[in-house]
Amino acid sequence: MKKLIIVGCGGFARELYWHAQDSLGYLETWELKGFLDGDVRLPEAEYEKLELPVVGDIASYEIQPDDVFVCAVGTPAVRKKMSEALRARGGKFFTLIHKTAIVHGTAQIGEGTILCPRVSIHDHAVIGKDVLFNGNSGAGHDVTVGDHSCFMGGCSLCGYAQIGRETYWGDGACALPHSRVDDGAFVGARSVVFKHVRKGQKVFGNPAMPI
Repeated sequence: MKKLIIVGCGGFARELYWHAQDSLGYLETWELKGFLDGDVRLPEAEYEKLELPVVGDIASYEIQPDDVFVCAVGTPAVRKKMSEALRARGGKFFTLIHKTAIVHGTAQIGEGTILCPRVSIHDHAVIGKDVLFNGNSGAGHDVTVGDHSCFMGGCSLCGYAQIGRETYWGDGACALPHSRVDDGAFVGARSVVFKHVRKGQKVFGNPAMPI
């Protein structure tokens, strides 16, 4: 039986604790072990809210053979830093898929990706590693998404949209068909991408415009 450790101790880590218990394979092939702290100590009140123990931190935790990890951090750069630090020490990441998520048979989902409740990944979509899709989000047919990108609740990626690595999408943001968003871009909540967002740009609005 694999032991799943949630990387992070903040608010989303607590949400993920509950989602995990309704995800594929829970108590059949894996079980929850605890939380792993990052390199920044949170206020003590945050730790008191956790339902499982903090088993250590990223730098010093001794990885066990049956450990698998999932990163509960919604900031792409931090998500990448934490997950890659564990991989460098031999950590294995787990793809967490909620039972209400829909994944088409031709879709590809990378290692360490999280699909929260009611996420839909459609025909021939290709999702990279360590991607986060929060609840009610989805990727349409032939969408590509790069590693470590984070989509908050209710995001929609329409057919053939091309999304780079380490992008961040606020609640309800949308990419229209054939649009492109380059690495490290930030798409604000409720924004609609019509054509192209360049590398590292921060955009808001409908249509999404740089700020």
